[in-house]
Amino acid sequence: MSWDEAIEKWSELTGAKEGFYISHQIRNSKHTAILAVAIDTGVKKKSESKKDQMYYVYRPNTGLQFRQESLAELEKKYKKVQSDEAQEAWTQQHEASVSTCSHAYWQGNCRNMSVGHDCEVGLRRRTYNVVSGSVLSVWSRVESVLANKCGTHNNKMQVIRLKTEDGFKIVGTMIPKNCVESLIEALSSDAEKVEEKTF
Repeated sequence: MSWDEAIEKWSELTGAKEGFYISHQIRNSKHTAILAVAIDTGVKKKSESKKDQMYYVYRPNTGLQFRQESLAELEKKYKKVQSDEAQEAWTQQHEASVSTCSHAYWQGNCRNMSVGHDCEVGLRRRTYNVVSGSVLSVWSRVESVLANKCGTHNNKMQVIRLKTEDGFKIVGTMIPKNCVESLIEALSSDAEKVEEKTF
């Protein structure tokens, strides 16, 4: 969520405890900035405790969080600030999250990256490799490549559905990044036509 999107969302808020918060804890010389938005339950209680007041949390790198937090949790980890106090931390994390995982951003390094693996934790965009189309006839070969290359012999392949930004629907199975080249090679060997699409 960009700073402009966050400011637009913030401008709609009316609650006294809604708005930008900065973490008490400093990690790697950085504060965490969040935007807290009260959840309107439609029921107004005169003396609702802080643990009963729930908030949606928006982060600069990943936007709206799945998990909501109570006001008590928010105040334990963060302090409420004016928007201009949150801007630097928000913008810095948002810009870094294009290519820097959360581990590297908050700790200065990432164990996965240091051993040559990719890490997409906390990135704004993630890459998913999906094989789709008429794959039933080659399903056993796909399973074989995944089992040999990725050690997924104990795990079943999972069928997923996704929808691209332009509304295109895809059904297929997710392929780990370290298996993509081997799978392309295995399936291309006797294929009439090979086509890769990036969405």
